Amino acid sequence: MYDLKNCASEYGQKTMEGWVFSLVTDAEKTKIEKDYYPTISAHPAREALSEMLKLVKAKLMLPLSNGDHDFDINSVTHKNVNYLIAFNTKLHR
Repeated sequence: MYDLKNCASEYGQKTMEGWVFSLVTDAEKTKIEKDYYPTISAHPAREALSEMLKLVKAKLMLPLSNGDHDFDINSVTHKNVNYLIAFNTKLHR
């Protein structure tokens, strides 16, 4: 949370507007990092990914999307998701 807020303010973002939080695979993370800068990613245990996403959005007072509710430990494992990544869609490389 600290790194995320610092990163947002460093790039002139006073709010989290435009930031996307997503659970992604290794390949998706690499693509996002090539397309957007800055990115913030976390690599917790798979069992914690879904809860971490919900916790981050709750702390930032952001609504959960329909897709956020769909992730649980079984779907995270099945989809080979390894990372929680945050990036701003307005900040392209």
